[in-house]
Amino acid sequence: MLQGLSLPHHSLSAPCSLGLVCSSSRGRRRETLPDSALSFRRMWTCAMETPLEKALATLVCTFHKYSGKEGDKMTLSKGELKELVKNELGLGERMKEGGIEQLMKSLDRNSDQEIDFKEYSVFLSTLCMAYNDFFRGQSK
Repeated sequence: MLQGLSLPHHSLSAPCSLGLVCSSSRGRRRETLPDSALSFRRMWTCAMETPLEKALATLVCTFHKYSGKEGDKMTLSKGELKELVKNELGLGERMKEGGIEQLMKSLDRNSDQEIDFKEYSVFLSTLCMAYNDFFRGQSK
């Protein structure tokens, strides 16, 4: 899909943000990222400056912040997904255990009991469409 895409080359020795600062309903907070996510964040913070590019880097870093705590470093287990949803999405605080089970089943397309990055991306795309529908409905 994005074959041939080349990202801007940037020296990692340039000044970069060492932490991910995210906005949430709880205000601004500094996150601690695993080394791999932190390295990725440094690269993207230096190379990408637009709000959309920063948002994309945040989506990727958020996945890797939670992935690999239990097992495979490139996937989210049910527990990791639950923690991500609870901590990073406002709806997570209201989601019951059965909701997490249902979410896991709907996202886990290959039935391996883990959510890979592609499955996570589908989840985020679906959320974006729901947000768009909500805001479009609000403007009528």
